[in-house]
This record gives sequence, structure tokens and C-alpha cells, in this order.
Amino acid sequence: MRGVLHQEKVVLATILNSAGPVTQWWKDVLPGAIGIFPPRVEFDGIHAGATYYWAASVPLPELSSRLAGEEDLADPTFWVTKRVSNVDPLVAAEMQRHLMGIASGIERKCTAPSDQAVDFLLRSVVDAFVFGLTSGLPPKSVRSYTGARLVSESEDYIDAAAGRPVHISELCGALNVSRRSLHRAFADTLGIGPVAYLRSRRLSAIRLALTRCDPAAISIADLAFEYGFPEAGRFAAYYRAHFGETPSETLRSGRLRKN
Repeated sequence: MRGVLHQEKVVLATILNSAGPVTQWWKDVLPGAIGIFPPRVEFDGIHAGATYYWAASVPLPELSSRLAGEEDLADPTFWVTKRVSNVDPLVAAEMQRHLMGIASGIERKCTAPSDQAVDFLLRSVVDAFVFGLTSGLPPKSVRSYTGARLVSESEDYIDAAAGRPVHISELCGALNVSRRSLHRAFADTLGIGPVAYLRSRRLSAIRLALTRCDPAAISIADLAFEYGFPEAGRFAAYYRAHFGETPSETLRSGRLRKN
């Protein structure tokens, strides 16, 4: 296989499964490895059997802006250099599970998602690849001020979003901080990571909506999708673990209180 994948956008791709060996630019590639295909750059791959990919094309300015706090990855030159990066198998498995969960959620969606849901999902797709790419990078220095202050700034930003789901990449970009530094600040200050914290805020926003809405006029799956939970089963598990009841039970209890 030879050719240009995209004339204008950067293509991020990973192999989900392959029936035989795969080489890319004459290097062996394993499932879970991440390929970066810059615009107008020709790829050269050899497949010894059926191969299944997950790929996303993203404009270069959008990549740079979404990764403003990620130091090396915010540099446009990182994305205009063709490369294949091998990823730790456990990290690769989590990355692929996340991507496939997004894909399955989109396939099940019956109605058009809102702009905020689309933005959150796009960030989630890019973030899955970033998660794999940064897992092997050496740690960088942390910002000079305290983790507690960084957490406080994060809370202020999320509060200002007024219930809109905030993705970790958006938060890192707004605060100009790397994901690793943000994780360290949250872990040291609150004992949980920023992803778990942001998830709890989104779950709380969904719970509030469920207590206020008309049960006949809402789809729990669609509401979850709008708040960045494309996988209905995983969302239900998160919700029950967080609140001790199912989303449908919250919906029913809200209706009873109104009556």
C-alpha cells in the first residue's frame, strides 16, 4: 500500500488487529502502535493479511490548539514528521478500548448530537492517541506554583462552564499545563486524578438534569452521550458507583418528588 492519506490533515491511526505481520515505512508495526501520517506525506505499508485500523484525520492547527499544555506535543513540528510509535501493551489496550467505545456509541446514536457533544468526542478521540503517545515520554518539570492553586484554578474554570462538559484537554489548554502536571496536582491535593474529578462533575450535571426533566421527554442514553459518555453500559456503571442508584431510579424519584 502506497499513497497520501490526506492532503490537508494529520492522520492518527492505530492497528486494532492483523492477520499477519505489518510493516510501515519498512519498520515492523504491532497492534496498538500509533502512526502519525502528516499531510501530503506518502505512506508505505505492507500487510501480510487482513488488517483493521482505527484512524482519525485532524487539522494541524486544531491539534496544536487542543494540546497547548502538552509541551512537546503542542509543537507543530511533532505532527509534520512521519513516525510510528510503539506503545506499552497495557496502555495500547486501554487506548483501543476507549476508541472502540466511542465508535460504538456513535453507531447507536439515533439523533444528531449537539455541538458540545461533538467537541467533547473529538477531544476524546485525540486524547486517546495522546494518552498512548505520552505514556513513553520522560517526565517534565512541574509548574512552580502549588498543586492546590492549580486545582483551584481548574475548579474556577469548570464552574465558569456552567454545567457544560469540560474535557481534560480543554482544561490543560486553558491553564497551559501538561496532563501529567495536572494529574499530579489533583492527586496530591484531592487524592483523585483530574479525569475522575471531571467525570464526577459530569455525572453530577446529569443527575441534576434527571431530577428536573420530564421522564417522557428524555432519553437517558442521549443525555449521557451529550455529557461525554458514549458507552451506555459504562456510563450506568459509573453512575451507580457514584450515587448508589441507577439513572432510571433517579429519573423516577425526580418524578415522584414533583408529584
